[in-house]
Amino acid sequence: MTSRVFWALLAGASIMGGAAASADAQSPAGENTAADSARSYDARALRFEQTWGSVKIIRGADGHLVGTSGWFRDIELERIVASSPTAVAQARQYEKNNFRGSLVGTLGALSAAVGLVLTTNGSNNASSPALVIGGVGAMLWGAQHLTMSYSALSRALWWYNRDLPR
Repeated sequence: MTSRVFWALLAGASIMGGAAASADAQSPAGENTAADSARSYDARALRFEQTWGSVKIIRGADGHLVGTSGWFRDIELERIVASSPTAVAQARQYEKNNFRGSLVGTLGALSAAVGLVLTTNGSNNASSPALVIGGVGAMLWGAQHLTMSYSALSRALWWYNRDLPR
């Protein structure tokens, strides 16, 4: 009976010794590694800020400007988020919808402006209202595609940030 108790105590001591070694692995040295990777994440994560027709891509907590995008301006978003395949697919969606929205929205605004000028000049033909209505429709279509592009940009940055090592 005493040998059983002895072996039980020995097994318990070895388990406790293993737990202590595991706790040592989580000591401040392990915390420094976690803190370093968190600082690395904080320095590499991307976000965007939007103003009238312009988007700024910003890296890290310190706010390093990576690039700007907007009406007929594109940054190489695919290159920036290249480490994440899903983010690259979303970046392509952003670039496609941003170009389409910019182009069709601009053409719609020009068409509506021409229609308004013709209407104010006293032109009484059917082309004036058609230009205005078509232009406004094109502007709405372009605005919808710009909205879709900003959603794709948000998803691209989210996927990129998700795939960053922590």
